[in-house]
Amino acid sequence: MAAALAFRLLLIVATTTSCSVYAHCITIERDALLSFRAGITSDPQNLLCRVEWQGLLPVESYYDCYGYGNVLKSEDISWLQHLPFLRFLDMSGVNLSAIGHWVQVVNMLSNLRALHLHWCKLVFKYTPLVYRNLTSLQMVDLSNNRIDNLNPTYWFWDAGTIRHLDLTYNMAVGPLPDAVGNMTSLEVLRLGGNNFCDVKAKTLKNLCNLRELTLSSNSINQDISEFLQGLPSCAWTKLELLDLTSTNISGEIPNWINQWTNLTILQLSANRLVGSIPLAIGSLSKLSHLHLDYNQFNGSVLEEHLSSLANLKELDLSYNSLNMMIRPKWNPQFQLSLAYFPGCKMGPRFPLWIQGQRDVSYFDISDAGIVDNLPDWFWSVFSNVTYLNISYNQISGRLPRSLEFMSSAEIFDLNSNNLTGMLPQLPKHLVELDISKNSLSGPLPRKIVAQNLSDLLLSDNYISGAIPSYICQLPFLSVLDLAKNCLVGQLPLCSKRSIRSFISALILYDNLLSGEFPSVLQSCPDLILLDIAENKYTGELPAWIANKLPQLSYLRLRNNLFSGSIPHQLTELQNLQFLDLANNSISGSIPHSLFNLKAMMQDHYHLEIADNPLSWSYSRPGSDSDVFDAKYDDTLEVVVKGQYLDYTSNIAYMVCLDLSHNNLFGEIPNEITSLVGLMSLNISHNHLSGKIPEKIGLLQSLESLDLSWNELSGEIPASLSGMTMLSKLNLSYNNLSGRIPSGNQLQTLIDPASSYIGNNYLCGPPVSRNCSGPEVPRGHHDEHQSDSDVRYLYVGMAVGFVLGLWLVFVTFLFARTWRAAYFHMFDKLLCGLETSAAANFRRCLGKLYGK
Repeated sequence: MAAALAFRLLLIVATTTSCSVYAHCITIERDALLSFRAGITSDPQNLLCRVEWQGLLPVESYYDCYGYGNVLKSEDISWLQHLPFLRFLDMSGVNLSAIGHWVQVVNMLSNLRALHLHWCKLVFKYTPLVYRNLTSLQMVDLSNNRIDNLNPTYWFWDAGTIRHLDLTYNMAVGPLPDAVGNMTSLEVLRLGGNNFCDVKAKTLKNLCNLRELTLSSNSINQDISEFLQGLPSCAWTKLELLDLTSTNISGEIPNWINQWTNLTILQLSANRLVGSIPLAIGSLSKLSHLHLDYNQFNGSVLEEHLSSLANLKELDLSYNSLNMMIRPKWNPQFQLSLAYFPGCKMGPRFPLWIQGQRDVSYFDISDAGIVDNLPDWFWSVFSNVTYLNISYNQISGRLPRSLEFMSSAEIFDLNSNNLTGMLPQLPKHLVELDISKNSLSGPLPRKIVAQNLSDLLLSDNYISGAIPSYICQLPFLSVLDLAKNCLVGQLPLCSKRSIRSFISALILYDNLLSGEFPSVLQSCPDLILLDIAENKYTGELPAWIANKLPQLSYLRLRNNLFSGSIPHQLTELQNLQFLDLANNSISGSIPHSLFNLKAMMQDHYHLEIADNPLSWSYSRPGSDSDVFDAKYDDTLEVVVKGQYLDYTSNIAYMVCLDLSHNNLFGEIPNEITSLVGLMSLNISHNHLSGKIPEKIGLLQSLESLDLSWNELSGEIPASLSGMTMLSKLNLSYNNLSGRIPSGNQLQTLIDPASSYIGNNYLCGPPVSRNCSGPEVPRGHHDEHQSDSDVRYLYVGMAVGFVLGLWLVFVTFLFARTWRAAYFHMFDKLLCGLETSAAANFRRCLGKLYGK
């Protein structure tokens, strides 16, 4: 096979040159290697394999092959058993999923010291070995494979020579095998990123040589003091790295942790640790990495915690309830490369001790309670920063005209402050920029050198002028948010050559933009989120939206001047879960093809996050933590339950249909009841008629339903009472009639009577009008005349009476003889009635008095 031959190309080149120089090449190795050379003619997949012979005799050999994605067959590695002097084998990235006997092959390499099979898709099953030949093996790396069960009989457990075992990021489940406790030579044990449960420290009690222990993302589920106490005391002074990130440990860090005198890296992120940080941490003078983020620590961080940590390089105290009680003039001994303090209270003054930290690459003091001006030295001190976050403070100051001197900068987050000035010229390598919710003014720059920009978030400022055309030419732009500014004009008319199609979110709401629906979007097939609400757009919605924007999940066009009808093609958007066309001049009927909106038929709260197009995620820059944050966290305004609500990353769970305040007519299509994922439905303030769909109760996820100010008639469907999530209901100002359904959920509505006001023929609680008869069983409307039919009967009788009376009046007005005859007859009738009434009266008196 070509792949297998290419796999060996450089191997043979190195071997032939080495063996031609050294006359003492071992024959069996030379033959095993040269046997492949004849079949190799090319290296089409650009694989790299290398053998190094060290010394005059090939007693030490090094085999290194990187061939990511290539699947090898059994015959492709069997030749390894003919290299008995091989000491270092690295096949990381080579797909070995089709090779079930790889353990037997490796077992033949009696001199092997290091085995690297990282990311090889290994099939890890029980493989019996007649004898164990790996008597020299010291290092085993099996990370990022498919290992789902660590059987106690696996071959490496009794390899007493192994010092380094890496099984991180597999799929191993169950308890930690007791067999690991027998590997007494172990110095490095890495088991992070698996699914071990209830890991017990006593399993490791015999590992006296342990220097590194990584258990992140497994479940320890124990008090930290108890767990640390159970680790081998003989290794306390030797342990250099301890990673218990996301292991569900709880309690307080014990003061006796200062006995771990060689500890260099301590990672306890994302757990349930409480209390104050002990001063004993400050005694660990060799600490270089201290990660205590995402816990429940409280109290103060003092200079005593940090003054002796001269070797500290990374300090992460994010998202605890800590107060940084440090003097402004304090001059720490350390030079941090990573300084993360979001959520820690460092203010109100800007922490001046940071001025000395000129080696920082990753810096975060967001939400730190700082109410101060940005110091003059700030931009020069952090000129080499890669990640900078000072968001959610009240930091004032004017931005410099240019930040191009910050050549290493990749991510800036300055949002939610009081920064002023114009948007500066950005660093060349900047990837993400967020200066939303500040006080920037003036137009956007005429040019931009940051060609790597993927996220540009400038919402909620006072930026004016037009959107520049270079927006079309940013090759990696994914998220553009210019909402709530003073922008005018239209989106740039980019040429098909210049526009890039990678944009996934375009947010322009609350500006002064105009023109028709932007035709330039036809070149953006990856667009997921589009919000151009609250502008001055006009014209009809184009039919090409579904064809040209097939990934669209969020479409918000409210408060514009759009007209025409809703194109039925819009319902072909399979991912559309949020559609807001409110407050326009759209007419016509609601399309019956609503059942095509598949994304509105799903429960997005229980949908896998990877399956939701509105979800992005990324790991915090510079952090080894497994804690993930939402990538798009700027605010989107959504009208739900009659209120403007702010949504950020949780917009991924919102399923909404809002067609209110338009000129729609016709009936509500029954197909709307198939959108069972809807959380909010608003079609109020239109001209809709007919009945409310009987199966409206199928919308069990609905929290808000507004059908008010229409011309709906008939009874309210009984199924409405079974909507258990409903908290906002408005059926007011229609022509509804009959008894209002009762149900537990309907009784919990706030001010329930207002939900039905303006429907004069509704009766029963919570309105004051009583129903005249017993409640008519629902579902038998064809056997009983509805109230609406009775109402129409009364109206018809009244009209008939008026017309008849008017006809008599006209006849008497123009026919004198008829008039005279009528009144003569009326006088005779009246006289007869009087005589009869008098006789009846006398008869009644006679009975009354017995006469």
